Amino acid sequence: MDALQIFYSFREARNKDFLFLDVMNKNFNQKERDLVKLAGFFKKESIRLMNEGKLGEEHKGVQDAVDRFLEHLENHVNTRAFILEQRDYLNKLVKDNAQCPKCHTSDKLKVVGTEKNDKGWKSNRYRCRKCNIEFTWNMPNNPWHMIEYIQQILGDMQAKAENGSAEEKSQSIQAIASMQGNLDKLKPVIDAHEKDYQALQAREQEMERLLHEFKNSLMIEKIKMDTWENRQNQKHN
Repeated sequence: MDALQIFYSFREARNKDFLFLDVMNKNFNQKERDLVKLAGFFKKESIRLMNEGKLGEEHKGVQDAVDRFLEHLENHVNTRAFILEQRDYLNKLVKDNAQCPKCHTSDKLKVVGTEKNDKGWKSNRYRCRKCNIEFTWNMPNNPWHMIEYIQQILGDMQAKAENGSAEEKSQSIQAIASMQGNLDKLKPVIDAHEKDYQALQAREQEMERLLHEFKNSLMIEKIKMDTWENRQNQKHN
């Protein structure tokens, strides 16, 4: 089906007793879901009253405004879901190769929580079921803090290489190049995502305000619609 056919199908559907968003978007939160239901009920009722001649044609503009807002809302929640899914994936990107400091094995380890160090880096805390001890692993458990960790390690390695022997310097240069290469791949991805995430947070605040205003507008239009219907009923009586 081409774009023109889609447009005509959509226009034909809107001329019927059509309730937009027939299938509720799974990405809506509860407040958004309740508002979509309220808007759907409002539009369905206004179409019914217009078909019965109890509501003026000027209310068609209100229906169009409702459609536009809900399309904007649906685009927003889909974008939000994508960014949050991406964030969840990135948050699990770092895999610990943790070992118990006592038995030096990893097969009996269980994550029991997280801890932050003095730099604010978050690391996993483990319990070894074999030795019955708990310990905090010495590396960050997420890519945001891992970038800072790698940058610190690189600085330490570069300082050590400058003061080492020629052989040590050669080995350090190779290790630094490899580590820097990994950092150069990871950092742009995290930076780009963080930019998207911060922009999302700003849009979330704006959408919260718009949702409040939209709900108030719907309630006002409902009062107008009820008043108009009552007047039309009184005329017919």
